[in-house]
Amino acid sequence: FALTRETRGRLTDEQLDAMPPQALSAEHDNAGDRTSVIPRSLTVPRPLPVNEDDDGAVDRTSRFRSPPPLPPRRRTALHRGPAAIVVAVLLVLGLGAGIWYINSGQFTKVPPVLSKTEQEARDRLAEAGLDVGEVKEEYSDTVERGEVISTDPAAGARVRGSASVSLTVSKGPQTVRVPDLDGYRLDKARSLLEDEGLKPGMVTREFSDSVPRDAVISTEPGKGTKVRADTAVKLTVSKGSPVDVPDVTGDDPEDARAELEEAGLKVEIADGRVHSEHDAGQVARQTPGAGGEAAEGDTVTLTLSKGPEMVEVPDVVGDSVDEAREKLEGAGFGVKEDRGLLGLFGDTVKDQSVDGGETAPKGSTITLKIR
Repeated sequence: FALTRETRGRLTDEQLDAMPPQALSAEHDNAGDRTSVIPRSLTVPRPLPVNEDDDGAVDRTSRFRSPPPLPPRRRTALHRGPAAIVVAVLLVLGLGAGIWYINSGQFTKVPPVLSKTEQEARDRLAEAGLDVGEVKEEYSDTVERGEVISTDPAAGARVRGSASVSLTVSKGPQTVRVPDLDGYRLDKARSLLEDEGLKPGMVTREFSDSVPRDAVISTEPGKGTKVRADTAVKLTVSKGSPVDVPDVTGDDPEDARAELEEAGLKVEIADGRVHSEHDAGQVARQTPGAGGEAAEGDTVTLTLSKGPEMVEVPDVVGDSVDEAREKLEGAGFGVKEDRGLLGLFGDTVKDQSVDGGETAPKGSTITLKIR
């Protein structure tokens, strides 16, 4: 027992509390049988060699070696619980953060910057974590100069963080200068306007002694004026020098043609003929009429007469003046009254210049004698 106490004194508290693995296994396997035999393989510490000092005395305190330290007891599940929960929570949070980053965290939306200045657009994109890519300029009739017309990608598009967004900035409306078209023929002037990005507008014609016929006199807006592209430009075109149209009604066609061509006009004879007071074959009417203005080189159309239209004259003898006038004018005749000294106060038709029932040229005058 003295040796046992000595050996026990050499062991630490942990070694004393530790239980050999075989004992733990046996205790677990035979927990219900407290009288079980210690396994044969259980290792028992061998006795330590006897040390003798110089006088041959035996040192009994060193007869046995101290047994090796036993492994520490395993921590129970109760001690591992809180740490395991913390680790599990961290794993779940990390997994959720990773999924969020893959699906949404690395993306952002392009903010709306239309109609903002370029600097304002840059600031908004920077706040969204986006870079500004290419910046180009375009003309715009609706967006003020220096403001953003569009973005690429468009506003609201889902992009990766730090992506580049290209900007298109307005240069304002495109303007061009009205070209100098004075003296150009109309077809050439129209072509030049289209080449400058302008539209040929309404054409007004005027007489001009200095500008040749069918050449441009002026434009509106005037030459050199800065206007927006696609603006319609009005053109004033020369009709040439003005010519007074001579009166050729009643003339033979050959005489009428010679007179008109001498005035610088062209002549055209109409196909049909009309009744008129002029003899058949003579000029019954002309267009434009006598005394009107025409441009040099204009055409005068002549209509020839097929003679007067013969109409039956109504018989109005014995009718009142008013009744006679109504009948004759209704038939296409003019009326003239001849009262003389005896008919100053009369109101009855006593005679007519063309007897009733006879024919007379339509438009001719019938004279009535009143008594």
